[in-house]
Amino acid sequence: MIDLVKIKLRAGNGGDGKVSFFREKGTPKGGPDGGDGGDGGSVYFVADRNMATLRDFRTKEMYAGEDGGHGGKLKMYGADGKDYRISVPLGTLVYEIKEGREVLVADMDDDGKEFLIARGGIGGRGNYRFRSSTNQTPVQYTPGTLGEQKDIKLEVKLVADVGLIGLPNAGKSTLLNRLTHANVKVANYPFTTLSPNLGVMELENGENIIISDIPGLIEGASEGKGLGDEFLRHVERTRVLVHLIDPLEGYSGEGGLTPAENALSNYRKIRKELEVYGKGLMDKPELVVINKMDITESKDDAVHIFSEFKKNGISAEGISGVTGEGVEKLMGRIKKILEENPKRSVFNAEKPVKLFTIENLPNKRMVFGRETVKTMTPKGI
Repeated sequence: MIDLVKIKLRAGNGGDGKVSFFREKGTPKGGPDGGDGGDGGSVYFVADRNMATLRDFRTKEMYAGEDGGHGGKLKMYGADGKDYRISVPLGTLVYEIKEGREVLVADMDDDGKEFLIARGGIGGRGNYRFRSSTNQTPVQYTPGTLGEQKDIKLEVKLVADVGLIGLPNAGKSTLLNRLTHANVKVANYPFTTLSPNLGVMELENGENIIISDIPGLIEGASEGKGLGDEFLRHVERTRVLVHLIDPLEGYSGEGGLTPAENALSNYRKIRKELEVYGKGLMDKPELVVINKMDITESKDDAVHIFSEFKKNGISAEGISGVTGEGVEKLMGRIKKILEENPKRSVFNAEKPVKLFTIENLPNKRMVFGRETVKTMTPKGI
């Protein structure tokens, strides 16, 4: 999964104003008729829930809006440049790179959301604009301003309500299929899932809950082992963590830990990785779920497993992702805990302290950028 890229953006330049004088038979001195240049096209990001990764951005580094057309004779305006709309996956964070610093400027967290990232240049003015009683044959014009150019970093963090975490082969993909009918790949070996999967759990009241299966973490993932912490960023956006545990994962049965102690050890391994990664993952609401309770060894030791967790102040419940045992009860608990933890936006723009209208806007020239446009005279005049 490609979920981190850097690209360059350039909005279109504004077209130059035109210097022209109307001439036709019978009207030898028709006066100035040079038109204004068109505005350059701006660049927008658009959130698209049908995209999953940033793979398309690996083959193209520069994205540009169309330049505005130059002004023409007969007071004809130059055409405005077309805006460039770039689709990005839902949940993309947009960072602007300024002097080596990355500044978060947008969170594309709603499907169809548009964000203006680079504004197009303003079209220049033709000599018709400079006519006056004392300047009846103006030869001045203004060039179009340059469009904004920016270096951008895009980072995808999946927007999911629930994140399924656990060691490899804990049964996360099986549970995701059971809860959402996602039909993702399931196999009896570690690291079957190599990138996050999303599914939608539909409730009886018509509400949809988005669940993400985070690829298996291992001890030392925060230090780069296994798949590393590459996908831990996707856990940041979830509201609730469902920690899935296979009590027999790593259990040999020959001395050492009991199945109950082994289950608790597996739980603590992942919790340690979340703690090392930080960013509030340890503070998220969590449901601890003992999976594979259809297996004889797990079922026979169930009392000791739950007792071991309870002794350590951890409430756990058992399910079987294969047979569906306990899954309906788990769905109810997920729904309840989500109701207790409403959605929170990762990025909030500050609210304006004062609203202006075009009538009371101070210094309109500065706001609209006209003070940056220099008046020019064509060479040779």
